[in-house]
Amino acid sequence: MRVDDGLDDLPPEVAATVHRLAREAVTNARRHARGATRVRVRVTADDTSVHLRVADDGDPAPRRPAGYGITGMAERAALLGGTCEAAPNPGRGWTVTARLPRSGAAA
Repeated sequence: MRVDDGLDDLPPEVAATVHRLAREAVTNARRHARGATRVRVRVTADDTSVHLRVADDGDPAPRRPAGYGITGMAERAALLGGTCEAAPNPGRGWTVTARLPRSGAAA
């Protein structure tokens, strides 16, 4: 896990959303990424946005009916005017990326 410096002043709703998105993404990787040896979590920011990236190196689990985890992550990000996407990587692994407004205000 790597969190850049300068993120101590985030509004509580942004910090909580980053934490919850990261927690859900890591939980999904532990639960569904067969043979994963690594899950990387990275939180960065620029002047206007906070960026989250969670990536694993496992094989995706066999397809089954979609749950609510990824949908809920996207909805949570959208409440703040941000985005959250999850998709398999070319080859192995799965990556979740999110961008949230640093101000916490919906766009």
